Amino acid sequence: MPFRKPVSTMGGLNFWKNIEQDTYFVMQKHKTGIWPYKYRILMRENSKEIANANDRSTIQYDWEYLQNHAVPRTNEQGFLDINLIVEKLINSKIGI
Repeated sequence: MPFRKPVSTMGGLNFWKNIEQDTYFVMQKHKTGIWPYKYRILMRENSKEIANANDRSTIQYDWEYLQNHAVPRTNEQGFLDINLIVEKLINSKIGI
């Protein structure tokens, strides 16, 4: 299922079992099966649901996508690295 705007979750751990988790996301499976979908992924920061699916392979694919594309990667330089821009500006003004 495509990712969507995060929405509030319902039920908590009364109806959902954590099956995989990391620093940023939690994958859960519905315990009773009486729900429109069996699996979901939540953002750990605010417990908002960002993906859901009825089969394990689809939700696993979404999980891998999030790991590779949505998790902050501190070793990569961003498009606008403010520290680098300020450093270059200061160096150009003082002649270094």
